[in-house]
Amino acid sequence: MAITVLVTGARGLLGQHLMRALLESGRSVRALVRSGGDRDFLPDGVAMAVGDITNLAEVRRAMAGCDAVIHACSTHDYKLPPRRFWEVNVGGTHNVCTAAAERPSVKVVFTSTISTLASGGTVDGFPLAVPARKLMSLSKKAAEEEVLAHARRGLPAIVVNPPYFIGPLDYRPSPFRLWAPLAVRMPIRLVPGGGFNVMSARDVARAHVWALERGRAATRYPLVGRNVSLVEYASLLNAAAGRRVVPREIPAALLRSVAVGKVFDPYAVDLITRLNYVFEQDAVPIERESLEDLVSGTVRWFRDERHLAGVRVLAAYAWRRCF
Repeated sequence: MAITVLVTGARGLLGQHLMRALLESGRSVRALVRSGGDRDFLPDGVAMAVGDITNLAEVRRAMAGCDAVIHACSTHDYKLPPRRFWEVNVGGTHNVCTAAAERPSVKVVFTSTISTLASGGTVDGFPLAVPARKLMSLSKKAAEEEVLAHARRGLPAIVVNPPYFIGPLDYRPSPFRLWAPLAVRMPIRLVPGGGFNVMSARDVARAHVWALERGRAATRYPLVGRNVSLVEYASLLNAAAGRRVVPREIPAALLRSVAVGKVFDPYAVDLITRLNYVFEQDAVPIERESLEDLVSGTVRWFRDERHLAGVRVLAAYAWRRCF
């Protein structure tokens, strides 16, 4: 009997790679999307269920007949009212787990983030008056706690904790991922002085398929890519675009002096100017794409999709997302 997997967050970068990885593994795929127009973003062979993750009845309908769900949906729209933001990331996760628990043997794989492993304690309800980026991290931690609570009550639910990821098929890049299309247009000459852990979105998707097949319920599976400074990362982007330019570091004090946006605020400056390296033990035994190949492939895809890399398009997108 064919195994059908529901994918939430299908339009996002990870969702694009999840659908393809699942199809390659021989599974049937159904994507939960918000409108019929999202069909244009789905690969051939993927069924579509239209619904809102915050509507339990619509989640139940989307899950009907499915054997598993990979819940990769979360919002990064910081202009949403905070309670709506929380409703999507935490309430949506509650709905997925509730709908799955009502059906026999529906396995849940939840996309969390590696940063939840470093934060102690628990999230006690909706946080009041916190910076936008902190609201994001708190909502992911609260959503992970929701999944693990259901797992302790018997739901076969698994958590995958990836770091930052990039790759082709990034039709709606986050502000930080705008660097790749920007490098197609011009050399990146100035960057913050921080660093991060990065891996391929395709590898993150393959790790989710591994967790679906072999993961143990109520278990977290950290994924670890490569630790890299922002200077080195931007240099790789420049090189992939054919420019041997090593950017200079922007002083943190200068960034703080202009940190006035809803997303680009002092809290965000603190994040991007420190070394957010990962030293967890990787828990999923899959082959990994090298960072050099990953960056080259990502820049090449944006070069092919030049309508996503126009200067005006990038500027307008960054303004909407960051300020």
